[in-house]
Amino acid sequence: MNTATSPTDPVFKTGNCSTISRDQKTWGRVHAELVRRTGLDKEETAITPSRHLVVLNVQGNCEQGQYFLNGKPASFVRRKPGSILFIPAECNWRGWEGGASTAAYLSLSIEPSFVTDLLRRTPSDLQPSLSPDLGCEDPIMMNAARGIGAEIEGQGPLSTLLVESYVATIFVQLLRRQRYVSFARKGGLAPASINRVIEKIDEDLTVDLSLAQLAELVGVSIPHFCRAFKQTIGCPPYAFIVRRRIERAKEYLRHSPMPVTDIALACGFSNSSHFSNGFRREVGMTPVAYRALWPNKGKV
Repeated sequence: MNTATSPTDPVFKTGNCSTISRDQKTWGRVHAELVRRTGLDKEETAITPSRHLVVLNVQGNCEQGQYFLNGKPASFVRRKPGSILFIPAECNWRGWEGGASTAAYLSLSIEPSFVTDLLRRTPSDLQPSLSPDLGCEDPIMMNAARGIGAEIEGQGPLSTLLVESYVATIFVQLLRRQRYVSFARKGGLAPASINRVIEKIDEDLTVDLSLAQLAELVGVSIPHFCRAFKQTIGCPPYAFIVRRRIERAKEYLRHSPMPVTDIALACGFSNSSHFSNGFRREVGMTPVAYRALWPNKGKV
C-alpha cells in the first residue's frame, strides 16, 4: 500500500479521539485517505483546501454541528453512512460536528486542474460552477467513492485509470446537482429561472410534475413557459424530463447492480416496459444491451 506523503491539504478534522487506522494512496492528481477513529466527541474543522475535497461518510452518523463557509453561517446537514460532503478548492470551511463515538470517513482531494480538464468536454454554451455541498445522499457518487476506497489496497496496472473515471463520475453528479446555465437565448427563460426549473425536475425524477407547477415556479403562464423552455433548452418540458430520467438510468446501469425493473421505478418510469421503450428510442438499444457494454457494473 502506498502510504507516502503527497502534496495534499492538512488533516481537516481534529478532536480528542484515537485513530484506529489511516490508509492513503495517490494516483496522479487524486489523493485518498481512509481514516477510522474511536472515542470521538466533538470534532473541530478549519481548512481552506487548495484542492477540491470530497468526503464519504463510511461509518457512524453525524448528528449535530455548526458550519461556516467563507465566514458566513451555513446550515448543518445530518449525515449517515453513504453521505457525501463536498468543499471546492479555496473555500474556507470551519465549524464543529458531533455524532457516533466510532466513525470512519474517506476523504478525496483532487487537483482543480483535473476538473478543469474534465469540463473542457462541456458544451460551450454551458458554464458549470462548483458550490459547497455539506451533505447529500447520491447512490452514484457513493458507489464511485467506495470504488476509489477499494483501490487504496489495489495494485492493478489500470488502477489510476479506474480511479480517474470514478472521480469524473463524482464531479458530473455534483454538477447535475448544482444546475448551471450561463445565459438566456433570445425569447427564452432567464438563467436563474431555468436553473430553478431544472433543480426542481432533478430533485425527484419519480414525481410527475405538471406544466402548471413548473410555470408557477418561474411566475409565467403555461403557454409562455412552454415556448420559453423549448427556446432555451431545445426541446419541450416533457421530452427534457424523459431525457433526464434516461441519463439517470444510464448511470445506474453503468455503476450499480440494481435490477432493470428497480432502475425503471427509481427513475420515474411507471414500469419496465415503458422504461425499455423510452430507453431504446433515446439511446438506440435496450437497457440490458447498454448494461452489457459496462462489464464492471456494480463492482464498486
